[in-house]
Amino acid sequence: MRKHLRILASDEEQVKANWLVWFLMAAKVAALVGLVNWLFPTAIPYSFFQLWHTTGTPVEWLWASWPILVWAIGWTALISALTLNSRRENYNAEAFYARGLWLSLRAGVMEEVVFRWLLFMWSIAMAKAVDYILGGFIFEHGFVWWFQTTLILPVANFFTMGLLKSVLTDASTWYIAAGLIIANSRFRDGHKYQGLFGLINSWFIGMYFFYLMFTFGLVAAIVVHLVYDVLIFTIRYLDQLQERARGVHKDSNQ
Repeated sequence: MRKHLRILASDEEQVKANWLVWFLMAAKVAALVGLVNWLFPTAIPYSFFQLWHTTGTPVEWLWASWPILVWAIGWTALISALTLNSRRENYNAEAFYARGLWLSLRAGVMEEVVFRWLLFMWSIAMAKAVDYILGGFIFEHGFVWWFQTTLILPVANFFTMGLLKSVLTDASTWYIAAGLIIANSRFRDGHKYQGLFGLINSWFIGMYFFYLMFTFGLVAAIVVHLVYDVLIFTIRYLDQLQERARGVHKDSNQ
């Protein structure tokens, strides 16, 4: 159950905390987006930095995010109450917390830059291109349009309870919704190491970050993502402290 709360417990997670890896990924996708904008100026319906336009205040961003922030607090507190940490985790609580905060900063900034901005824009262009190849060059729309508008987008709109209805149900801009779904699927897949729960949770959380981005701008998604992760690591840190003070840990049960 604690699998989704591990901090740098595997090589894969350490890679995820590597800023250089993420900078290189962002640079690669940014170059692709720039190339598309140069060769096909109308392929992506946003200028390069348009999604960075910010509205509202940090207080408004956080207030609009109360459902996922309450979820982060409640679920993490429940898991912490039902499980025990290892002796090493409790003994090194401060070091684990510091690494958790560093990971939160990286996730808040780089995951939003890559998935909610650059990969999203690239995915829009790719959805259009593949749709053209798969029938769009003959008919008004191709297979990708049919698959997205008939199956994927209605299901996504249902499970997100209409949160992104204006984006997911607008047939005239289906490629924006398709790009959103593709980019969020990549965001979800980046949490495979957390197991089935991580895959499901990250998909819903990613969709909420897209809602914030469309409503307030990319900076709002970055800030809320950071706060979301910090809350999780803070609750785990408090749990480690109370277990250390009581002298209990899961190793003592073995």
